[in-house]
Amino acid sequence: MNNMERHVIRLVQDVAKEYTSARIPIFYKICSSLGLDVKEGLLPPGKDGMYEGGIIIINSAIKNEERKRFTQFHELTHHLIKEDEDLISELHDLTFDQEGEFDRQIEKFCNIGAAEFLMPRNEFKKLYMSKGYNVELILNASRHFKSSTIATTIQLAQVAPNECITAVFEYGLITNNTTPLQDSLFNTKYHPRKPKLHIIYSASSPASDRWLTKHTIFPDDHLIYQVFSENRMLEGESYIPFPGWQEPCICEALRHKDRVYALFHLSPVPDPNQTTLF
Repeated sequence: MNNMERHVIRLVQDVAKEYTSARIPIFYKICSSLGLDVKEGLLPPGKDGMYEGGIIIINSAIKNEERKRFTQFHELTHHLIKEDEDLISELHDLTFDQEGEFDRQIEKFCNIGAAEFLMPRNEFKKLYMSKGYNVELILNASRHFKSSTIATTIQLAQVAPNECITAVFEYGLITNNTTPLQDSLFNTKYHPRKPKLHIIYSASSPASDRWLTKHTIFPDDHLIYQVFSENRMLEGESYIPFPGWQEPCICEALRHKDRVYALFHLSPVPDPNQTTLF
């Protein structure tokens, strides 16, 4: 999939270069240039936006501006991917016998594209090299680019020098069709309407073949929950609760406002003084 991810990044870079001269692309200017109509309206719970037939619809219930902005570029990337027949054909060929995998990959590509629009990787890497590769870079880069912490979390994984996964967590009701199986992974009683600490966005580094899906629930005894409840930054040995098993890792996490941002290291971060990262 890495070749397709790189292809999506090139699509984004080419469109940004062609239709806007701003360092960070202007969403409405690009949409106007591409002949896309942008609207706001009520969408089903858990659906931030949608793209269909040249129309981008953003859920008017979204109150968080950074989430709204990320969703705008996510849906714009949907358009770019849908217009690329070769990419769609290749992805269909790779996922034809895997139920739900085509849609999952498309959503991942759109997250990667949105992050590239908002935080171009070449600029991001310069900041990473000066500040170090750690979870604090999520807030540092967000302030530096005046951009979304969601985009920063996605882009942090894309430029990673090691095998890792990044994630954004919220505490609340899960608005998709949560099933008892999801809760049974942690041997807890199923409460479909009970607030849970769960993932709203995640991304895997190019070196990783593992991922965390949206709405994955983390148990109350996890380091992530400790960060949320104590409102502080923590780092230590922990695990990732994949379906069916727990993967040991080093976890870095911090709370900012009502969210927790996490960086799960599945392999060590190389010493930049001993290796060439890029």
